Amino acid sequence: MNPVFDGLWHGAAPKYKGTAIDWMRENVRLPHSARSTYFDPSLAPWLNDIIKAVQNDDIQQIVICAPTGGAKTTFLELTIPYIIAQQPGPALLVSQNDDEAKDWADSRLTAILDNCEPVRSLYPADRHLKRKTSIIFPHMPVFICGANMSSLQAKSMRYCIGDETWQWKPGMIGEMKKRHHDRWNRKTILVTQGWDQGHDMDREYSAGALYEWGYTCEKCSSWHKWQWSDLIYEESKFDDGGWNWDAISQSIYHVCPTCGHRSPNTVASRRALSDRSSYKKQETNCIAKHVTFHWPAWAVHWVEWGDIVREWIEANELKKRGDTNALKQWTQKRAAQIWKQESDLPSVQLMAGNYQKSDYSEGQLIDNEVVRFITVDRQRDHFWMVARAWRADGSSRLLWEGKVLTEETIRGIQHQLKVGDKLVFQDAHYEPGPVYDTCAKWGWTALHGSGNDGFLHYKAGAKRPIKKFFSPYKVAKAPSGGNAAYINWANEGVKDCLSQLRARGAPYWEFPTDVSEHWLFQMNSEVKREKLHKETKKMKLQWVKLRANHLWDCEAMQVAAAMMVGVLRVDANQEEKLTT
Repeated sequence: MNPVFDGLWHGAAPKYKGTAIDWMRENVRLPHSARSTYFDPSLAPWLNDIIKAVQNDDIQQIVICAPTGGAKTTFLELTIPYIIAQQPGPALLVSQNDDEAKDWADSRLTAILDNCEPVRSLYPADRHLKRKTSIIFPHMPVFICGANMSSLQAKSMRYCIGDETWQWKPGMIGEMKKRHHDRWNRKTILVTQGWDQGHDMDREYSAGALYEWGYTCEKCSSWHKWQWSDLIYEESKFDDGGWNWDAISQSIYHVCPTCGHRSPNTVASRRALSDRSSYKKQETNCIAKHVTFHWPAWAVHWVEWGDIVREWIEANELKKRGDTNALKQWTQKRAAQIWKQESDLPSVQLMAGNYQKSDYSEGQLIDNEVVRFITVDRQRDHFWMVARAWRADGSSRLLWEGKVLTEETIRGIQHQLKVGDKLVFQDAHYEPGPVYDTCAKWGWTALHGSGNDGFLHYKAGAKRPIKKFFSPYKVAKAPSGGNAAYINWANEGVKDCLSQLRARGAPYWEFPTDVSEHWLFQMNSEVKREKLHKETKKMKLQWVKLRANHLWDCEAMQVAAAMMVGVLRVDANQEEKLTT
């Protein structure tokens, strides 16, 4: 048959009389599902209203914000065959990048379409029109690509479907939506987990009428959206301080905030809550014909509440040490919520020691002191400085901190606090020439922060070198002509150790009661986030500056100095735990 007439024939073929849900139940098979290869609307009831929105031509945009493991992919694998067979129109399916798009098409989508008889009967006779990333059906084309400029040009589409849009680069959602060319029957579908505040998804999420998934209490019949605060558990630890996860899991229950009715953490109870759940429209400003659907992981009945609680507890333990990445992952992937910038600020509770700066202002020793350092962060027209005394067990006391205007002032404080010349360390990242001149003049030591994970030290007679968080001692020629000592230190590893000391707090890592507000503020100035490593091009957890961090850097250099003299015995292969 002529392809044109073939397309007309399929376009004029009788349409299914039932609902989209009924069609999917009868025709779609899910070979990759962990629960059932047949679509059962009661298994993931939060999908049903979204499927109805797909069938409704009055809806132009659907945003789905849901947790990992919450059936987002299942929704796409149900929707695409339905569109092809029952509601046709040129379709563009977009993943984060071309490789992921090809992988999804090859590993999942092809099997779904091959096992759907109404779709299989529409396959083009010419095998060259059926490829991994495009299928030119007689009545409509389907293209699968990555979210990049080259892939999102020229094509005119009725359906633009974006998957995991939280990962997309700025502007790509807008580029995809331009492919509609203002069609009257256009439909955009954006599927995502939570994202970082400021992402393009902020606008898309808030554009739609918000439908929250909630439950109806079996006792009082009140409806409530699924809130994390309604999951109650008792913290339990072993005698050695480790978490008793079994006891915690057994203690979990869900409580109705209206009547206090409790639902235990069992499969049957979670399924019963799911069966009594439904969407309710929230009061929001929205654009006509735009809808947004949201549900969290604890509303998904096959997700064990104990797993979510354990991840929550572990994430907050890490947060106390200044590492908010696990909490960010939990917020975005479990709660399916936006990670806001203010959430990055670690609420590390710092408790002062029982002393004041004046107690040591004339160079008095702390109990059992073995060494003290001054560390300096150089800026354009001023300096930030920290003095700290250390004991042999790795504990320490902050003696002085603050901002100074001249190197001569630093020199004066050095003499007042009785710190040796070689034990004054100045950061050489900013204006290394003047720093080298000063170090050569007064015998100070220059420090260079490095992105390396460690430095090799070769010991006579040893079979293998040891990797440490600082380099061997080196000498450079200063611009003035003198010799300046300098040492490199591993920024990531040293700051990991500093965050452990900060979390341990007094009396191990102490500061005075009259410490400055600058110091307190800057001790919470950095957090760990996933960033693209410049050399490996892979995502890696790295310390990221949120605000002024000069005194935090000075404290990091204190840790590096303590490692150099052996007060803190940590090598780069044992960075998880401080040893003394």
